Amino acid sequence: MNRFTAIVISLVFLFSVAVVGCGPKKEASSLDAIKVAEAMKTVKEKTDYLLAQAQAFYNSKDFQNAIDAAQYVLRNLDKESMTAKNLITKAKEALAAEAQKAVDRVKNSIKVIQ
Repeated sequence: MNRFTAIVISLVFLFSVAVVGCGPKKEASSLDAIKVAEAMKTVKEKTDYLLAQAQAFYNSKDFQNAIDAAQYVLRNLDKESMTAKNLITKAKEALAAEAQKAVDRVKNSIKVIQ
């Protein structure tokens, strides 16, 4: 049993390293990602790159940069991109959830003071 568990854990680790290492490097901001995309030749390359960047921002909980990159795609490259629209929706929901948690923390701290 222990050997089987070790093998499974090793395989999961190797798979996760391979998946994370395969994508493009996440830029520091959506503006940096847009600058890189602007140098690309085709609209498809730009769109794919920026959507990958938006997903990377989302995955790292950088929701505003995810929204900005996806909105750029919709405004300038592909007005019908469902991937961009879905990313924006998910990122806005995540931002709202973070804001609600902050409000709840403030409310709880006020209760403790009283």
